[in-house]
Amino acid sequence: MLVTINSSAQSTHSSHEQKMGNPQINVNEGETEQQKAYTCPMHPEILSDKPGNCPKCGMKLVPKKMEGNESHGEMNMNKQAQENVPMLPEKIIGGGKVVKYHLYVKDTIVTYGGKSKRAIAVNGQIPMPTLTFTEGDTAEIMVHNLMDEATSLHWHGVMLPNKEDGVPWLTQKPIEPNSTYTYRFPIIQHGTHWYHSHSGMQEQIGMYGSFIMNKREGDPTFRKGIDDLPTVPLILSEWTNLNPDNVHRMLHNANDWFAIKKGTTQSYLEAIKEGHFKTKVTNEWKRMLAMDVSDVYYDKFLINGADGQQLSQFKAGDKVRLRIANGGASSYFWINYAGGKITVVASDGNDVEPVEVDRLIVGGFGNLRYHRYHS
Repeated sequence: MLVTINSSAQSTHSSHEQKMGNPQINVNEGETEQQKAYTCPMHPEILSDKPGNCPKCGMKLVPKKMEGNESHGEMNMNKQAQENVPMLPEKIIGGGKVVKYHLYVKDTIVTYGGKSKRAIAVNGQIPMPTLTFTEGDTAEIMVHNLMDEATSLHWHGVMLPNKEDGVPWLTQKPIEPNSTYTYRFPIIQHGTHWYHSHSGMQEQIGMYGSFIMNKREGDPTFRKGIDDLPTVPLILSEWTNLNPDNVHRMLHNANDWFAIKKGTTQSYLEAIKEGHFKTKVTNEWKRMLAMDVSDVYYDKFLINGADGQQLSQFKAGDKVRLRIANGGASSYFWINYAGGKITVVASDGNDVEPVEVDRLIVGGFGNLRYHRYHS
């Protein structure tokens, strides 16, 4: 999700963004007869200047048939079908640059919640480094596992070949200790996303970070005054001093400990008074929590891995674009700005009509995210 701040007087956020230049798309308008274009039979909006596989479905690309001055939308369509199908902008694959990152995954000790606890740092930091690309690039990400356990990385919300999705024993083998694995995939979209470990409970102890994809040069959807603003990626998260495996176990047992810690326990007396005693007993028999699972008690909430940070490069009156991702396991975050209204310009990686709000909620994917405490 992205927001535009209309004015900023020393915003208390920090950025780990790494800037990359815009790619050059080597595709000419009005191709000559000698130039060939390749497309996917199932996804005709995909174009490539050389043979290969479709980044969406993996099918082999075929030569695109060119008939006189017909547009791309008229290929293999009759007139009636064309009128009923909205045309999408062509996504040009190829011609961009290869953007490489080396990620070194290593155990560390942190004291976020006032106690020393094991965590995982990537390139010596929590959260993981912000990865920045431009649509049309090819991402090449080398993961060096320096831990004593296997790991993996999943690119959340990113359209890519299935084998690069980062789910161990489903789309790839785990990245074993003291080994290196390379992910390589084309960037065929733009927007704010994030990436995280898909192995055990590693995400809950530090393996998460922002994944930013900028619009390519000449993109017809480029919005002046929005897409050219200075950008600050923000990733929100929470921290518990408990072992994530214990959190998993307590959720399965419908333990009220978190509610007790927060003072939100639903008492039997209250249930009887409100006429819901039977419902309370039934829910307990079903091992259902009285409150939402997002009521898990946490010892600390973090923004870019810290309590708060100062961005002294901005002054009152500046416009700043915040690229916000929720990297928490179960928390919803309310965002408001003391300097005025927030302008929402995108949501879930997609542009939206700008709208001003007093505050907004940044929820998790699929509404609830404790399915990520997977056993």
